Amino acid sequence: MANQFAVQELKPPTQNMMEGQALLPTAEQSDADLFRNLKTVLVKQEFAMAELCGIEVKNRYRVSPEDKPGGTFLYAKEQSECCERICCSPCRALTMNIYAGTDEKGPIVLTMSKKTHCPMVPCPVLLAPHLWPLTCPWICIAANDLPELTVRIGERVLGSIVDPPWPLFKCTANALIRDAAGQTLYQVGPTSLCNCGMVCACCNDMAVPVCNNAGVAVATITRKSLTCAELCGKINRFVVDFG
Repeated sequence: MANQFAVQELKPPTQNMMEGQALLPTAEQSDADLFRNLKTVLVKQEFAMAELCGIEVKNRYRVSPEDKPGGTFLYAKEQSECCERICCSPCRALTMNIYAGTDEKGPIVLTMSKKTHCPMVPCPVLLAPHLWPLTCPWICIAANDLPELTVRIGERVLGSIVDPPWPLFKCTANALIRDAAGQTLYQVGPTSLCNCGMVCACCNDMAVPVCNNAGVAVATITRKSLTCAELCGKINRFVVDFG
């Protein structure tokens, strides 16, 4: 499965790093990938002191082999505006640059960017009929302004990750991985928002499957259960299993 997420060996972002237009090329199109053909990788968020004060900071992540947490080979750093992070964090515009190496001194091998979007109204609000003149137009706007991460190498668009609207009154969420032509390649989830890992992050892992168009799971993204220190510091750890 690891090679289904493959791209060619790391090169400067101005060079061709991927065969074809697909966001996730197959093994036949690549001999090496960003994840070094590893079966599992660990993605760990870095701690920021300001988070203890309730201030949303620019997220930073380190990617390493799961069995070697200190062996960072990819580094991700967010670029975004302070006002948006503090006032409307989930809806902010951002750019996430992925660097080869242990810090931002390495070359950028991948870029993911998202525009500011309109947040979806929580479903329970719809139970208040006197608010419908406000909430119904809001839902229509939000449904046509979906959060979308555009994935690029240099100026070349490889594809996108789209967060579709949650089904009304259904406690699930998912995301769609699309190629540059807008065709859906994979679905992340759906996962229940009421599972134990979501309700109590310290007690349980939260595993989310990645499925192809045939509904077959080809990978799993697991948010590991948090320690008390990680919970207070708002630090997440993810393990991606490529199957």
